[in-house]
This record gives sequence, structure tokens and C-alpha cells, in this order.
Amino acid sequence: MSWLARVFGRWLPVAAGDGEEAADAPGAVEIAEVCQKLARTQARQGLVLDEIESKVEAGFADLRGAIDQLGSASESSLSFDDCFDAIDALTEAARLAPDEAHGEGLRAVLERLDRFVKRAGFERHSAAGETPDARRFRVVGTEVTDALAPGKATRVVRAAISRQGKLVREGEVIVSVRSI
Repeated sequence: MSWLARVFGRWLPVAAGDGEEAADAPGAVEIAEVCQKLARTQARQGLVLDEIESKVEAGFADLRGAIDQLGSASESSLSFDDCFDAIDALTEAARLAPDEAHGEGLRAVLERLDRFVKRAGFERHSAAGETPDARRFRVVGTEVTDALAPGKATRVVRAAISRQGKLVREGEVIVSVRSI
């Protein structure tokens, strides 16, 4: 006997021919049906979630395999440029997110990609709010703002990337200027 039958058993109608009158609580049958539907839906959603998690983990396993191949193959055979560009795009999308929930979701994906890039031996450098290091960053534009001192980076367009202390990709920033 299921726990639902035990809980709702005293309210459910007794089968015909038992000689007893049906004890009918308002909505007991409907409540039992809704509970069963919810349990089935929860089980289906759990399976969908497991499937999504396994696909994500398989994708990261493929990426780890690519990193292992990078260690044995030449560095030019596998380029992380697309990954770096995706991280930069996610950073900008999280900054411009229409609400906090979207921004939080984008930042969660961004954190996973950052961890992946760090495990691959790369280090991302950002200069937001600081004077950009000319050895790592190129200034690609200006933005009028009084919130920061002139020459400070207001936005990082492309993060600078280094590996084992060597610059792999030059970063790009937009710096602040005062209004006239």
C-alpha cells in the first residue's frame, strides 16, 4: 500500500459491495491525483536534469582531452582564441544583462569557463578601474566619465591572456576622459 493510499485511505470511497458507506472528504481524490502527477513530473524533470548534466560533463571531458593533446602537440595546433573571445562576450553580456537573474546565470557560465582556462595554464588579466599596463593592453577607445580619473580603464573589450608569464594575447581597453 502506498503512503498516499494510507494518508488518504480514510477519505477515499470504499469499493462497492463492502457494505460500508463511502466516506467522502471534499477533494481527497483530486488531491491524490495531483500528488501522483507531481511525483511523475518530478521524476521526469530529474531525468532531464541528469541528461543535461551528463552532456555538460561530457563536453568538459572533451575539453580536458583537448588540453591533454595540447601538452603533447604543438601549441599552434589548438587555439584557445575562440574560447577567450567567448569569455569576453559573456563578460560583456553579464554586464549588460536585463535583470539580475540573467546576469547571475551568465556569470555562473563565465566562472566555469574561467576555471577551465586556468586549468589549461592560461591567466586572464583585466584592467577595469585601473591604469592599463601598456605591455598587456592597447587602448582602443575613450569614454567620457567623471566617475574615474582620466586614463583609467572604464571597460575591458578583450582581456589580456598570458601563459607561464608570456603574453599570449594583447588586451584591449576603453579609457576614461573628462568632459570639457
